[in-house]
Amino acid sequence: MSEALVFDAAVEVGIAAFCAGDEPPSDDEVWDRLIETGVAPWLAERLLILLPMAYGRRWVSDIAYSDVLAAPGGRVNLSEEPVFVAAVRRAQQGDRHEFDRIAPRSSEFKVINDALRAGGKLPDLILGETQLVNDWEPIEPGDGGVPSPRVLFEHCLREHGVAFDGAVRFDARLLVHPSPVGVVIAQVEFAVAHPAAAGSALVESATGLGTTWGVAIGQAVNTFMLGALHPIVAGLLRPGSADDHVQRERYEHPDGVFDVVLGPQINMFTDRPVPPVTPLFEKLLNALRGVPLTRKVHGLRLFIAYRDGELATNEILLDYEQWPGGNAVVADSQAPLRDGYVAIRIFSLLVPVDAPA
Repeated sequence: MSEALVFDAAVEVGIAAFCAGDEPPSDDEVWDRLIETGVAPWLAERLLILLPMAYGRRWVSDIAYSDVLAAPGGRVNLSEEPVFVAAVRRAQQGDRHEFDRIAPRSSEFKVINDALRAGGKLPDLILGETQLVNDWEPIEPGDGGVPSPRVLFEHCLREHGVAFDGAVRFDARLLVHPSPVGVVIAQVEFAVAHPAAAGSALVESATGLGTTWGVAIGQAVNTFMLGALHPIVAGLLRPGSADDHVQRERYEHPDGVFDVVLGPQINMFTDRPVPPVTPLFEKLLNALRGVPLTRKVHGLRLFIAYRDGELATNEILLDYEQWPGGNAVVADSQAPLRDGYVAIRIFSLLVPVDAPA
């Protein structure tokens, strides 16, 4: 794995810090946001300088840039700086709001603007090396306080004996959401592509909360591991393995026989006992008999939430698409608790069986 991928989530956190608020934050405010949420100082200072440089170079790409930063203690080769490599890769997918907030902070971008205002032409501009006022702290081992979900996901898959032979493609990326002061919200989207799976990929998301990115990302990854990882491994990536972590039941469908490989029921936002929603899930499987299915591995995911007995969230995904028939089944069902707030998540795979056992 490329060293730059270790910092993919850190780059997302840096972008969110630059883009927070109705008005552009000062450098000190960006720094404080990063440090207060657990980002190591050596990583924060790189994000503060290298993200604007990457976005500025992407915005104005018609001139040649130096690969060197000059610092009091020596020169820094940007192509060997993993945070910069990760920032450049991410800037290729940046939106207008990100560019408006981040690129103008680059000293190179400011020099180019000043030269153009003075009558210069882009093809004629030659930029020298950017000078750092102070030496950076050295990169320390680890992730700098922002774990990469992709790195953690790969580690989990390898621990379960998944072979990366070209047939399996996977990803996990951090989505940063606005949050109250003192709390960060980390949504992680996990994706697995495999020739046996229906659609382009199996996708599942999980969310974590915490005072630091390390805590929030760790919580999201743990939620995914608890609810979805084992069905994906047992039903798709290493069929028949991890069966001690899943339930299997034979399922007769008009388009053939399937094994339903089911993860545990994950109950959230309450410390009270929550009744199993097995009857509701069986109703979903019954309704699914009216939906054509290919002889591929299909994903069926339930995420529902209730507030004081009223349905607040109704998200039934079939192959990562909203399934209106499943939504109707949930809407016609009773709440598991009559009061308080509760959310329930179940992830499953429907794995085709060649012939009934």
